[in-house]
Amino acid sequence: MEVISSGRRRQFRSKTEILELLEQQQQSGLTIQAFCKQQSIPSGSFHNWKKKISTVNKGSSAFARAQICSSVTLFAEVKGIKNYQPVSQTLS
Repeated sequence: MEVISSGRRRQFRSKTEILELLEQQQQSGLTIQAFCKQQSIPSGSFHNWKKKISTVNKGSSAFARAQICSSVTLFAEVKGIKNYQPVSQTLS
């Protein structure tokens, strides 16, 4: 079986490079399609980067601060949801 290569190599970019490209596209005023064509970047990759970055930014504000007590133990687990209950320090 013969493998035919299109001559394209997959290029991996660092997070810093991706963030710079996202910012350049915004500042350029070009559409994503036009910017990607100009930079020889697959538009699908660009959209994936943009989605991942927006998910990370949105996800960070979705968490609430929780206080962890040292005297808790697993009470029940149902479908991956764990319920912890405080345990009395005194022994009966």
